[in-house]
Amino acid sequence: MFDVVVIGGGMIGASAARHLAQSGLDVGVVAPPEPVDAAVHTGPFGAHYDETRLSRTIWADPLEAELMRRAELAKPDIEEFSDRPVYSGPGYLYAAVPDEDEGLGDLVAGMPEGHGIEVLGPAALAERYPEIHFQEEVVGYLEPGGGCLNPRALVASQLMAATEAGAHIFTVGASGMTMDPTPTVSLVDGTRIGCRKVLVATGAFTNGIGLLERPLALRMKTETVLLAEIGEHEAERLAGLPPMHYGIHDPVVADIYAAPPTTYPDGSVLLKWGANTIRDRWVERPDEIAAWYRHGDGDDIVELMRPSMEATYPGIEVTGWRTHRCVVTYTGHGHTYIDAVEPGRLYLAVGGHGRSAKCADPLGALAASLVANDAWVDPLPADRFRAMYQGEVEDWPCRDLMADRPT
Repeated sequence: MFDVVVIGGGMIGASAARHLAQSGLDVGVVAPPEPVDAAVHTGPFGAHYDETRLSRTIWADPLEAELMRRAELAKPDIEEFSDRPVYSGPGYLYAAVPDEDEGLGDLVAGMPEGHGIEVLGPAALAERYPEIHFQEEVVGYLEPGGGCLNPRALVASQLMAATEAGAHIFTVGASGMTMDPTPTVSLVDGTRIGCRKVLVATGAFTNGIGLLERPLALRMKTETVLLAEIGEHEAERLAGLPPMHYGIHDPVVADIYAAPPTTYPDGSVLLKWGANTIRDRWVERPDEIAAWYRHGDGDDIVELMRPSMEATYPGIEVTGWRTHRCVVTYTGHGHTYIDAVEPGRLYLAVGGHGRSAKCADPLGALAASLVANDAWVDPLPADRFRAMYQGEVEDWPCRDLMADRPT
């Protein structure tokens, strides 16, 4: 019998598993591998099937800033167990018109001297990044501490660290759970795993798969990433592009997150252009979510998204276009649910709000601490992470669908 079984081997679950195992507990981790062929895959999917995510260190919200501080401190421990770089940088750019900058302008203006963040007005942005055409009045905040991280490598590193600390990885999905007389997790291959405690970290698939009696208050949004394949010459020309969030004004895309040229596992070099789009929708049931991962919005989504990317990178030479899909899981208060459903036996770490990659390690550490201690002992306020259930949320803190925004 395990001390703890972690259901979910994604970014938060894998991080929690590492911290639990390294604390000396006997840990089992239900972590199905990435699908070989998404079109025929019948199990769960994960948002970490990608090579790039953006990482920033400055936040107007003090809680987010503290999580990022902890994430920065954890980098050496994570890299130690990886066979490839997890983090790259330095440098991260946030670019938006001043009244849409998430409070960064006021935050930076109030920082003491020596903070190292460059404020780049429109002329300075154009001079620093001649490869990028920014829209009028856009101001950039360039921070040296941010950059990119590889979510596949992050998860692999955390699971490797957990394994070396004695954790056992189960590579099939969970099909259900019973709590009496003791917690038992059932897997799709018929395996039954007994344990003293369970940590559920199953992201968008949490509701509706037989794990929780009471559904959580969650909203799941489809998200599409456009990937432009470029040749060697173009990759060299664009090598200096920053990891960037960009508050673009466009009728069909918004809230851009872009990564510089990156070599993917098949050897291709891809430029990433992620966005909220006019096609995004809410999905609820696990079968809806899985269908989205398999099929997305069809090939015409490329033609919908590429004009904004081509306008931002004038003259870009693209040899081919691809898309990548994920689902963003929002909670009722804007932060991950890290809480006890049944103290001493059943716990949660669910809902990344689009930030689970950059904050995965500190979020996993918070969950591990709660499970190991049967109490919240961290100085961060527990109420900011409390679980909320269906019917309890009136005003969701997540962005509206782009299709529902005022024009």
